[in-house]
Amino acid sequence: MTMLAEAANATANRSDVIAALKQASAATGTDFNYLLDTATRESGLKCSAKASTSSASGLFQFVEQTWLGLVKQHGAQYGLGSYADQISKGSDGRYHVDDASDRSAILSLRNNPQVASLMEGEFANQCRSSLQGALGRNVCNGELYAAHFLGTAQATKLIRMAQSQPDTNAAKAFPAEADANRSVFYNRDGTARTVRQVYDWALKQPSGAKTVEAKAATATAPAKTYVQYGALSSGMSDQWTAFQMLASSGGNFSTGALRTPFSLTSSVIDVLAQLTPADSDRRAH
Repeated sequence: MTMLAEAANATANRSDVIAALKQASAATGTDFNYLLDTATRESGLKCSAKASTSSASGLFQFVEQTWLGLVKQHGAQYGLGSYADQISKGSDGRYHVDDASDRSAILSLRNNPQVASLMEGEFANQCRSSLQGALGRNVCNGELYAAHFLGTAQATKLIRMAQSQPDTNAAKAFPAEADANRSVFYNRDGTARTVRQVYDWALKQPSGAKTVEAKAATATAPAKTYVQYGALSSGMSDQWTAFQMLASSGGNFSTGALRTPFSLTSSVIDVLAQLTPADSDRRAH
């Protein structure tokens, strides 16, 4: 493939991602800019991004357990009820899928921009509610991102410590997270960052994303968007082959609104072409 063809393909892929983010914002009520900023930080808007230090994958770098939980809880709202039914929660609190091929196919949906964006929208709503309940106040998008990155319990701990113990060694306070995300918890010279520094990092938005000329408030979409992939059935290899091809191609949504192209200006395309993920080593929660 020539460089020109690669550039054209990348632009088209980014257009699909932006459209998916816009539709997810309208469907879930989650701020479009938050979704865009989070996707930018997590994967550089690359749907196939894969972490090297954890099971995190996809546009929003969901680890396997978080993803299975989201599909179990919210999948039926978006036409994924057949897949949600295959997921069970054990006495150990972990999510399980009995059939290995079913599990693989469900996890592969993390690389589908439409499904991933919808699940991130629901996850953001869930995290915001938990954080605000624990802190007794509203939270900003940066604090909400901390919950995406660390999980709500650890994000709550970070936010509180940033106020009460700002100079505490963050790597010691969050050892598992620091091991999986060294570029966040350590400076380039190898010294550990403080809790306040990690908190400030979470609040910092990626350069470029804020200039994207699109607002979720302008999106016109039905209250709920449904994904149609057909019924899931363990052992139906032909059906799963078709499903996996569909997932890898971005999927098809049933509503006409999702087929409406999202218009990008030349300036927006220039910005998106320069976006890269802030950190590739993601996730400990």
